[in-house]
Amino acid sequence: MAGGYVGIPDWFAWENQDCGIAVADLTGDGRSDVVVLMVDNPVGQNAGQYRIGRTLGGAGEVASWTAWRPIPDWFGWENQGAGIALADLDGSGQPDLIVFVVDNPPQQNQGYYRIGRNLRADGSVASWTPWIAVPDWYGWENQGADIAVTRLDGEPTLVLLTVDNPGGQNTGQFRLGKGLRVDGSVRAWTPWVGVPDWWGWDNQGAGIAVTDLDGDGRPELIVLAVDNPNEQNAGVYSIGWGLDGSGHCVDGWGVWSHVDDWWGWDNQGAALDVVGGELVLLAVDNPTGRNSGLLRVFAVETQLEHAAHMGVWRLLDFDTEINPVHAALLHTGDVLFFAGSGNDADKHAAHIFRTRVWHYPRPGLAAPSTPIDLFCVGQSFLADGRLLAAGGTERYDPFYGLTDALIFDPGTLAWTAISDMDFGRWYPTLVTMGDGTVLAVSGLGADNQLSVVPESFDPATGRWTRRPVPGPIPMYAHLVLLADGRLFYSGAQYGGNNGVRASIWDPATGALTEVPGLAEPGSRNQAASVLLPPAQSQQVMIFGGGGYDMHSPAPALADTRIADLTAAPAYRPGPPMDHARMHVSAVLLPDRTVLVTGGSGMEEMAHDAPDHAQIYHPAAGNWTHTAKSRVPRLYHSVALLTPDGKVITAGSNPVRKSEELRIEVFWPPYLFAGRRPTLTLSRDQARYGDLLAVTMTGGVRRVELMRPGACTHSCDTEQRLVALEIVGGALRMPTNPNLAPPGWYQVFAVSAAGVPSVGRWLHLT
Repeated sequence: MAGGYVGIPDWFAWENQDCGIAVADLTGDGRSDVVVLMVDNPVGQNAGQYRIGRTLGGAGEVASWTAWRPIPDWFGWENQGAGIALADLDGSGQPDLIVFVVDNPPQQNQGYYRIGRNLRADGSVASWTPWIAVPDWYGWENQGADIAVTRLDGEPTLVLLTVDNPGGQNTGQFRLGKGLRVDGSVRAWTPWVGVPDWWGWDNQGAGIAVTDLDGDGRPELIVLAVDNPNEQNAGVYSIGWGLDGSGHCVDGWGVWSHVDDWWGWDNQGAALDVVGGELVLLAVDNPTGRNSGLLRVFAVETQLEHAAHMGVWRLLDFDTEINPVHAALLHTGDVLFFAGSGNDADKHAAHIFRTRVWHYPRPGLAAPSTPIDLFCVGQSFLADGRLLAAGGTERYDPFYGLTDALIFDPGTLAWTAISDMDFGRWYPTLVTMGDGTVLAVSGLGADNQLSVVPESFDPATGRWTRRPVPGPIPMYAHLVLLADGRLFYSGAQYGGNNGVRASIWDPATGALTEVPGLAEPGSRNQAASVLLPPAQSQQVMIFGGGGYDMHSPAPALADTRIADLTAAPAYRPGPPMDHARMHVSAVLLPDRTVLVTGGSGMEEMAHDAPDHAQIYHPAAGNWTHTAKSRVPRLYHSVALLTPDGKVITAGSNPVRKSEELRIEVFWPPYLFAGRRPTLTLSRDQARYGDLLAVTMTGGVRRVELMRPGACTHSCDTEQRLVALEIVGGALRMPTNPNLAPPGWYQVFAVSAAGVPSVGRWLHLT
């Protein structure tokens, strides 16, 4: 139950340089006691003092207090952070007191800690270790720090937080000391990791607490920042989900929540602990005159209250290292990001071409060599799971397209050159056909003119073959392979449509058959389009898009249309989005809904980007809102479904040389809607028409075959969801390769509540 602020009696300092708090049952009576630390900043050397408050109440009240005790050998005439934590490190049944301080000498700062062994109920300790320096300290100037202790990988782990105060915006940095022993030594230190989107250019305190908030057996990291703007201060906190031994919160960070009724226009420290799902806060108020230490107990906001309806967005505490102009989910589970020169003419001139591989979901990326400028290629999966990329950037301003083609091998993490195309292609479309060949169309050639002749790549021969010309198919035209082997151009593309309307294209003859009903066909620049699930329905939906004007920003549409491509192909109106969007991404989800995310109401304008995504429900024909996201995703942004049912969003490059590196992950509502079913495949290979034996639990209603995404520029020709027939304890594979082109797929079992299993990889040949 939330309470107000309660003053700590006999707070004697007139100036403080941080504080600390820790909560534990010190008397064995089953009730929480509190230990508080005060860093006194008199004229002269600082001093660290602590005391114990017995029996902490739900409103922050304390039954009685011990006297203040000095921490021996305190050092530093200027401290810029401190903290305390409690943990039984020697198994004696009595907690040990870990004390931490940041010293601020004339040069770089330094953090130190020491341990008071066997803290007694009266506040005394059996003995003190020497002060131990934290290696590789972060920051020449700090504006707050704190510590906590948790157990990770079966061993006590020290968690440190510090606020770095450089010339610009502050950053919060944390690291782990793994294997903390009673003598203060640790087995290993993890690198410093930045808390995403740290709050404040000027801080006056910070706090940290560790607890398992969602009951999954992994601790969460709760960090507090005291913001010091020109007016009243504010206390804000964020939760890092799934702290693990890598030193990262691998499930990402939630939004910042405000501490209601924050106390103080000027603070000189803050600290945090957690007990029973509630936060215990200590803040130091610095009025004119004597300071005061204030306690408060309040409920932690997890943002999970509406997650079953709106999902949650979380930022990761590592980034893509490059702006991911292109992204693909590999059948190994890795995520491939590549950018080539990444919209940077200087990198192009210097032959700095970049690829990254994220071993999802673990932190860290590999950096394979990139032999050519793969900026703005086309991409599509081959039947064996390798990714074909064709085209790219030969030169900037005006742009000329490369004739090169490369294949990325998920097994070796390497690009390999194959035979060149006949035509240069910059901004082309690639699409995999039912026979395993790949069709490449459009893109600017070596003369900055549109390459109108399609080419087909045959993996069996390694050669390209020219195909009949359908007309001036636009750049990054959205092409959908239909069940009869023809292609549907949805009317979405990059730039203008070159006068080509939404059409069904027969690649064997080059014939185009217009599909009527698309409103404002000239304003579908960087729209999104998908083959609605299941693919057997042969319906394509287009979302938004905008005008194309090279000299001024173009407005976007909120309009959607749905094309039924069966008997009499035609578009009909769909329910409009609640916000106009271009640069938009659409991702198929395993519950047969579509996540529409990113984009803006005006080309390249982040201020007109909605702060939420939407989910389209084809069965009901309506939209629902998601929770708020934080990163505007504009030009050169990507979105991909992962095997665990989440959606990765990354990138944004509205201005040349600008690179958005943050990764934000969406957890759809179904991840909070109940227990996930389980699915086990008897093998990971199947042929068309096969019966594949499976084991399923959890009330499975449907099983879906989902092709992994490969996206760029709002275009993804790969993703599709094919319904599988359940035959007893087996699944019937599709018989039509045009419906499910050969390659690797994820198989999801979906419960009656719409909750999917974890995706299992299957190679369909």
